[in-house]
Amino acid sequence: MKKRKIRKKLIRGFLTIIAAIIIIVIALTIPKKETSTTTKETNQLNYSKENLEIINKDVSSKNQHYLINNKINEKEVMPIIKETYYIDDYLQSYLEYQKQNPDKTTKEIITAVNTHIDKPFYTNTMKTDTNIGQFVILNKYYYADENYHAEDLIEIDSTYSLYGSTYKIELSKECFEAFLKMYNDAKELGYGFKINSAYRSFDKQKTIYNRYVQSDGQKQADTYSARPGYSEHQTGYAFDIRDYPYTNEDYSKTKSFTWVSKNAYKYGFILRFPQGKEYITGYQYESWHYRYCGIECSTYIHNHDLTFEEYYEYFIKYDNPRNLKDWFTSVFFIIKKDELVNHLITTISNPSFTYK
Repeated sequence: MKKRKIRKKLIRGFLTIIAAIIIIVIALTIPKKETSTTTKETNQLNYSKENLEIINKDVSSKNQHYLINNKINEKEVMPIIKETYYIDDYLQSYLEYQKQNPDKTTKEIITAVNTHIDKPFYTNTMKTDTNIGQFVILNKYYYADENYHAEDLIEIDSTYSLYGSTYKIELSKECFEAFLKMYNDAKELGYGFKINSAYRSFDKQKTIYNRYVQSDGQKQADTYSARPGYSEHQTGYAFDIRDYPYTNEDYSKTKSFTWVSKNAYKYGFILRFPQGKEYITGYQYESWHYRYCGIECSTYIHNHDLTFEEYYEYFIKYDNPRNLKDWFTSVFFIIKKDELVNHLITTISNPSFTYK
Protein backbone atom coordinates (compact mmCIF):
# COMPACT_ATOMS: atom_id res chain seq x y z
CA MET A 1 0.00 0.00 0.00
CA LYS A 2 2.78 2.41 0.97
CA LYS A 3 4.58 1.69 -2.32
CA ARG A 4 1.39 2.45 -4.27
CA LYS A 5 0.92 5.75 -2.45
CA ILE A 6 4.55 6.72 -3.12
CA ARG A 7 4.17 5.76 -6.77
CA LYS A 8 0.98 7.82 -7.09
CA LYS A 9 2.69 10.81 -5.52
CA LEU A 10 5.65 10.48 -7.90
CA ILE A 11 3.36 10.23 -10.94
CA ARG A 12 1.28 13.17 -9.74
CA GLY A 13 4.42 15.21 -9.16
CA PHE A 14 5.82 14.30 -12.59
CA LEU A 15 2.57 15.28 -14.33
CA THR A 16 2.48 18.55 -12.40
CA ILE A 17 6.01 19.37 -13.59
CA ILE A 18 5.09 18.58 -17.22
CA ALA A 19 1.94 20.71 -16.97
CA ALA A 20 3.95 23.62 -15.53
CA ILE A 21 6.52 23.35 -18.31
CA ILE A 22 3.80 23.28 -20.99
CA ILE A 23 2.21 26.41 -19.52
CA ILE A 24 5.59 28.19 -19.47
CA VAL A 25 6.38 27.18 -23.08
CA ILE A 26 2.94 28.31 -24.28
CA ALA A 27 3.34 31.62 -22.47
CA LEU A 28 6.72 32.15 -24.10
CA THR A 29 5.59 31.19 -27.62
CA ILE A 30 2.32 33.16 -27.78
CA PRO A 31 3.24 36.31 -29.71
CA LYS A 32 2.81 39.54 -27.81
CA LYS A 33 0.62 42.22 -29.29
CA GLU A 34 2.82 44.61 -31.18
CA THR A 35 2.42 48.33 -30.69
CA SER A 36 2.38 50.54 -33.73
CA THR A 37 5.88 51.54 -34.84
CA THR A 38 4.95 53.33 -38.03
CA THR A 39 7.31 56.09 -39.11
CA LYS A 40 7.03 59.03 -41.45
CA GLU A 41 9.09 57.13 -44.01
CA THR A 42 6.93 53.99 -44.14
CA ASN A 43 3.79 56.13 -44.09
CA GLN A 44 4.79 57.15 -47.62
CA LEU A 45 3.76 53.66 -48.70
CA ASN A 46 0.10 54.40 -48.01
CA TYR A 47 -0.43 50.88 -46.68
CA SER A 48 -3.03 50.02 -44.07
CA LYS A 49 -2.11 50.63 -40.43
CA GLU A 50 -2.01 46.89 -39.77
CA ASN A 51 0.36 46.28 -42.71
CA LEU A 52 2.61 49.19 -41.75
CA GLU A 53 3.04 47.62 -38.32
CA ILE A 54 4.10 44.37 -39.98
CA ILE A 55 6.47 46.23 -42.30
CA ASN A 56 8.14 47.99 -39.38
CA LYS A 57 8.40 44.72 -37.46
CA ASP A 58 9.56 42.30 -40.15
CA VAL A 59 11.15 44.35 -42.94
CA SER A 60 14.62 45.85 -42.74
CA SER A 61 15.26 49.54 -43.28
CA LYS A 62 17.02 48.69 -46.55
CA ASN A 63 13.97 46.85 -47.87
CA GLN A 64 11.59 49.51 -46.59
CA HIS A 65 13.44 52.06 -48.70
CA TYR A 66 13.29 49.66 -51.66
CA LEU A 67 9.51 49.44 -51.32
CA ILE A 68 9.20 53.22 -51.07
CA ASN A 69 11.57 54.06 -53.92
CA ASN A 70 10.01 51.51 -56.25
CA LYS A 71 6.44 52.30 -55.19
CA ILE A 72 5.66 48.63 -54.59
CA ASN A 73 1.94 48.02 -54.34
CA GLU A 74 0.57 46.80 -51.00
CA LYS A 75 -1.37 43.95 -52.63
CA GLU A 76 1.79 42.84 -54.40
CA VAL A 77 4.12 42.63 -51.42
CA MET A 78 2.07 41.98 -48.28
CA PRO A 79 1.06 38.38 -49.12
CA ILE A 80 4.79 37.65 -49.47
CA ILE A 81 5.75 39.26 -46.16
CA LYS A 82 2.90 37.49 -44.36
CA GLU A 83 3.90 34.08 -45.71
CA THR A 84 5.13 31.79 -42.91
CA TYR A 85 8.69 31.21 -44.13
CA TYR A 86 9.40 34.75 -45.31
CA ILE A 87 13.11 35.67 -45.15
CA ASP A 88 13.73 39.42 -45.33
CA ASP A 89 17.07 39.09 -47.13
CA TYR A 90 15.18 37.57 -50.06
CA LEU A 91 12.39 40.17 -50.41
CA GLN A 92 13.69 41.63 -53.65
CA SER A 93 14.25 38.14 -55.06
CA TYR A 94 10.67 37.18 -54.15
CA LEU A 95 9.31 40.23 -56.00
CA GLU A 96 11.50 39.58 -59.05
CA TYR A 97 10.49 35.90 -59.20
CA GLN A 98 6.84 36.89 -58.78
CA LYS A 99 7.04 39.12 -61.85
CA GLN A 100 8.61 36.32 -63.84
CA ASN A 101 6.01 33.78 -62.64
CA PRO A 102 2.67 35.57 -62.14
CA ASP A 103 0.73 32.30 -62.05
CA LYS A 104 2.58 30.91 -59.03
CA THR A 105 1.12 31.15 -55.54
CA THR A 106 2.84 33.15 -52.82
CA LYS A 107 3.83 29.92 -51.07
CA GLU A 108 5.40 28.59 -54.28
CA ILE A 109 7.36 31.82 -54.70
CA ILE A 110 8.70 31.67 -51.14
CA THR A 111 9.64 28.00 -51.51
CA ALA A 112 11.39 28.52 -54.84
CA VAL A 113 13.54 31.43 -53.67
CA ASN A 114 14.30 29.96 -50.24
CA THR A 115 15.50 26.69 -51.76
CA HIS A 116 17.24 28.48 -54.68
CA ILE A 117 15.31 26.58 -57.36
CA ASP A 118 14.49 29.96 -58.90
CA LYS A 119 17.89 29.37 -60.51
CA PRO A 120 18.93 26.27 -62.49
CA PHE A 121 20.57 23.40 -60.55
CA TYR A 122 24.33 23.70 -60.09
CA THR A 123 24.29 27.46 -60.75
CA ASN A 124 24.81 30.20 -58.15
CA THR A 125 26.41 27.56 -55.92
CA MET A 126 27.71 28.36 -52.42
CA LYS A 127 30.30 26.71 -50.22
CA THR A 128 28.45 25.07 -47.35
CA ASP A 129 29.05 25.68 -43.66
CA THR A 130 30.77 22.50 -42.48
CA ASN A 131 30.83 23.48 -38.80
CA ILE A 132 27.19 22.80 -37.95
CA GLY A 133 27.19 19.04 -37.34
CA GLN A 134 24.02 17.24 -38.40
CA PHE A 135 22.74 20.36 -40.18
CA VAL A 136 25.48 20.44 -42.84
CA ILE A 137 23.73 20.66 -46.19
CA LEU A 138 25.09 19.36 -49.46
CA ASN A 139 22.78 19.59 -52.46
CA LYS A 140 22.71 21.13 -55.94
CA TYR A 141 23.39 24.62 -54.59
CA TYR A 142 25.62 23.97 -51.56
CA TYR A 143 28.94 22.17 -51.96
CA ALA A 144 32.04 21.11 -50.04
CA ASP A 145 35.49 20.54 -51.47
CA GLU A 146 37.73 17.46 -51.30
CA ASN A 147 39.20 18.67 -47.99
CA TYR A 148 35.91 18.29 -46.12
CA HIS A 149 35.74 15.09 -44.11
CA ALA A 150 32.78 14.10 -41.97
CA GLU A 151 33.22 14.42 -38.21
CA ASP A 152 33.33 11.55 -35.70
CA LEU A 153 33.16 8.78 -38.28
CA ILE A 154 33.01 5.25 -36.94
CA GLU A 155 33.03 1.93 -38.74
CA ILE A 156 29.71 0.20 -38.16
CA ASP A 157 29.55 -3.39 -36.99
CA SER A 158 29.10 -5.88 -39.84
CA THR A 159 25.83 -6.97 -38.18
CA TYR A 160 24.17 -3.85 -39.58
CA SER A 161 25.75 -3.97 -43.02
CA LEU A 162 24.00 -5.59 -45.96
CA TYR A 163 27.40 -6.88 -47.06
CA GLY A 164 28.54 -8.22 -43.71
CA SER A 165 32.28 -7.73 -43.28
CA THR A 166 32.96 -7.61 -47.04
CA TYR A 167 32.91 -3.80 -47.26
CA LYS A 168 33.80 -1.12 -44.73
CA ILE A 169 30.82 1.14 -43.96
CA GLU A 170 31.21 4.33 -41.90
CA LEU A 171 28.76 6.79 -40.33
CA SER A 172 28.85 9.69 -37.94
CA LYS A 173 28.82 8.34 -34.38
CA GLU A 174 25.71 10.35 -33.45
CA CYS A 175 23.90 9.19 -36.57
CA PHE A 176 24.80 5.54 -35.98
CA GLU A 177 23.66 5.64 -32.34
CA ALA A 178 20.26 6.94 -33.48
CA PHE A 179 20.17 4.27 -36.20
CA LEU A 180 20.76 1.55 -33.59
CA LYS A 181 17.73 2.69 -31.58
CA MET A 182 15.57 2.63 -34.68
CA TYR A 183 17.00 -0.70 -35.85
CA ASN A 184 16.42 -2.42 -32.49
CA ASP A 185 12.88 -1.07 -32.08
CA ALA A 186 12.00 -2.20 -35.60
CA LYS A 187 13.53 -5.63 -35.01
CA GLU A 188 11.41 -6.15 -31.88
CA LEU A 189 8.33 -5.54 -34.01
CA GLY A 190 9.48 -7.90 -36.75
CA TYR A 191 10.85 -5.42 -39.30
CA GLY A 192 14.34 -5.91 -40.73
CA PHE A 193 16.67 -3.70 -42.73
CA LYS A 194 20.41 -3.11 -43.14
CA ILE A 195 22.67 -0.36 -44.42
CA ASN A 196 24.09 -0.83 -47.89
CA SER A 197 25.75 2.57 -48.33
CA ALA A 198 26.73 5.41 -45.98
CA TYR A 199 29.73 7.77 -45.85
CA ARG A 200 31.53 8.42 -49.11
CA SER A 201 34.60 10.57 -49.56
CA PHE A 202 34.80 13.24 -52.27
CA ASP A 203 36.99 10.96 -54.40
CA LYS A 204 34.71 7.95 -54.03
CA GLN A 205 31.68 10.01 -55.06
CA LYS A 206 33.65 11.33 -58.03
CA THR A 207 34.31 7.76 -59.21
CA ILE A 208 30.66 6.74 -58.77
CA TYR A 209 29.27 9.85 -60.50
CA ASN A 210 31.66 9.60 -63.47
CA ARG A 211 30.70 5.98 -63.97
CA TYR A 212 27.00 6.92 -64.15
CA VAL A 213 27.74 9.76 -66.57
CA GLN A 214 29.61 7.39 -68.87
CA SER A 215 26.72 4.95 -68.69
CA ASP A 216 23.67 7.26 -68.95
CA GLY A 217 24.97 10.70 -69.83
CA GLN A 218 25.24 13.67 -67.47
CA LYS A 219 21.65 14.91 -67.77
CA GLN A 220 20.20 11.56 -66.69
CA ALA A 221 22.92 10.88 -64.11
CA ASP A 222 22.16 14.20 -62.41
CA THR A 223 18.63 13.00 -61.60
CA TYR A 224 19.84 10.18 -59.37
CA SER A 225 23.51 10.76 -58.53
CA ALA A 226 25.25 13.75 -56.94
CA ARG A 227 28.28 15.42 -58.40
CA PRO A 228 31.41 15.17 -56.23
CA GLY A 229 31.28 17.72 -53.43
CA TYR A 230 27.49 17.92 -53.62
CA SER A 231 26.67 14.50 -52.17
CA GLU A 232 24.94 14.08 -48.81
CA HIS A 233 26.94 10.93 -48.26
CA GLN A 234 30.06 13.07 -47.75
CA THR A 235 28.51 14.46 -44.52
CA GLY A 236 28.47 11.08 -42.74
CA TYR A 237 24.85 11.70 -41.73
CA ALA A 238 23.19 9.93 -44.66
CA PHE A 239 22.73 6.27 -45.49
CA ASP A 240 20.84 3.93 -47.82
CA ILE A 241 19.00 0.89 -46.46
CA ARG A 242 17.47 -2.26 -47.90
CA ASP A 243 15.09 -4.74 -46.31
CA TYR A 244 16.64 -7.76 -44.66
CA PRO A 245 16.00 -10.56 -45.34
CA TYR A 246 15.69 -9.33 -48.92
CA THR A 247 12.16 -9.40 -50.35
CA ASN A 248 11.92 -6.79 -53.11
CA GLU A 249 14.28 -4.72 -55.26
CA ASP A 250 11.85 -1.81 -54.86
CA TYR A 251 12.32 -0.86 -51.20
CA SER A 252 9.09 1.18 -51.16
CA LYS A 253 7.14 -2.07 -51.57
CA THR A 254 8.62 -3.76 -48.51
CA LYS A 255 7.19 -4.13 -45.00
CA SER A 256 10.25 -2.53 -43.42
CA PHE A 257 9.78 0.60 -45.56
CA THR A 258 6.20 0.92 -44.32
CA TRP A 259 7.44 0.99 -40.73
CA VAL A 260 10.57 3.11 -41.30
CA SER A 261 8.80 5.75 -43.39
CA LYS A 262 6.24 6.25 -40.61
CA ASN A 263 8.61 6.15 -37.64
CA ALA A 264 12.06 7.37 -38.75
CA TYR A 265 11.38 10.95 -37.63
CA LYS A 266 10.99 9.78 -34.01
CA TYR A 267 14.69 8.88 -34.07
CA GLY A 268 15.92 12.02 -35.82
CA PHE A 269 15.78 10.81 -39.44
CA ILE A 270 14.06 12.18 -42.53
CA LEU A 271 13.34 10.60 -45.89
CA ARG A 272 15.73 12.88 -47.74
CA PHE A 273 14.34 12.69 -51.27
CA PRO A 274 10.57 12.26 -50.89
CA GLN A 275 8.03 11.63 -53.60
CA GLY A 276 6.46 14.80 -54.96
CA LYS A 277 9.41 16.99 -53.92
CA GLU A 278 11.72 16.16 -56.81
CA TYR A 279 11.44 19.72 -58.14
CA ILE A 280 13.03 20.97 -54.89
CA THR A 281 15.62 18.27 -54.16
CA GLY A 282 16.59 17.76 -57.80
CA TYR A 283 16.63 13.98 -57.36
CA GLN A 284 14.32 11.12 -58.14
CA TYR A 285 12.29 9.75 -55.25
CA GLU A 286 14.51 7.52 -53.12
CA SER A 287 12.59 5.40 -50.63
CA TRP A 288 15.84 4.00 -49.22
CA HIS A 289 17.81 7.21 -48.52
CA TYR A 290 17.61 8.60 -44.97
CA ARG A 291 19.33 11.57 -43.39
CA TYR A 292 19.99 12.28 -39.71
CA CYS A 293 19.26 15.85 -38.58
CA GLY A 294 18.15 15.33 -34.95
CA ILE A 295 14.68 14.82 -33.47
CA GLU A 296 13.68 18.49 -33.31
CA CYS A 297 14.47 18.94 -37.01
CA SER A 298 12.97 15.63 -38.17
CA THR A 299 9.78 16.16 -36.17
CA TYR A 300 9.23 19.63 -37.58
CA ILE A 301 9.88 18.43 -41.14
CA HIS A 302 7.50 15.51 -40.60
CA ASN A 303 4.73 17.67 -39.09
CA HIS A 304 4.96 20.39 -41.73
CA ASP A 305 5.77 18.31 -44.84
CA LEU A 306 9.00 20.17 -45.63
CA THR A 307 12.21 19.16 -47.34
CA PHE A 308 15.58 19.55 -45.66
CA GLU A 309 16.28 22.39 -48.12
CA GLU A 310 13.31 24.38 -46.77
CA TYR A 311 14.13 23.66 -43.14
CA TYR A 312 17.82 24.47 -43.50
CA GLU A 313 17.36 27.85 -45.15
CA TYR A 314 14.82 29.16 -42.65
CA PHE A 315 15.77 27.52 -39.36
CA ILE A 316 19.53 27.00 -39.69
CA LYS A 317 20.98 29.54 -42.12
CA TYR A 318 18.63 32.34 -41.03
CA ASP A 319 18.12 31.12 -37.46
CA ASN A 320 14.31 31.02 -37.41
CA PRO A 321 13.63 34.78 -37.80
CA ARG A 322 9.99 34.55 -36.66
CA ASN A 323 10.75 32.14 -33.84
CA LEU A 324 8.36 29.49 -35.19
CA LYS A 325 7.87 26.63 -32.77
CA ASP A 326 6.07 23.36 -32.25
CA TRP A 327 4.89 23.67 -28.65
CA PHE A 328 5.12 19.96 -27.87
CA THR A 329 8.50 19.63 -29.53
CA SER A 330 9.73 22.59 -27.46
CA VAL A 331 8.57 20.88 -24.28
CA PHE A 332 10.45 17.76 -25.32
CA PHE A 333 13.71 19.65 -25.57
CA ILE A 334 13.32 20.96 -22.04
CA ILE A 335 12.89 17.43 -20.68
CA LYS A 336 14.61 15.57 -23.50
CA LYS A 337 16.31 13.00 -21.30
CA ASP A 338 13.02 11.19 -20.79
CA GLU A 339 12.67 8.75 -23.70
CA LEU A 340 8.99 8.09 -22.93
CA VAL A 341 8.16 11.76 -23.23
CA ASN A 342 10.20 11.89 -26.43
CA HIS A 343 8.02 9.26 -28.11
CA LEU A 344 4.80 10.69 -26.66
CA ILE A 345 5.52 14.20 -27.94
CA THR A 346 6.75 13.24 -31.40
CA THR A 347 3.73 11.00 -31.85
CA ILE A 348 0.97 13.40 -30.80
CA SER A 349 2.40 16.72 -32.03
CA ASN A 350 1.02 17.92 -35.31
CA PRO A 351 0.70 21.70 -34.98
CA SER A 352 0.20 24.27 -37.73
CA PHE A 353 1.32 27.87 -37.83
CA THR A 354 -0.45 30.81 -39.42
CA TYR A 355 1.14 34.24 -39.45
CA LYS A 356 -1.34 37.06 -39.04
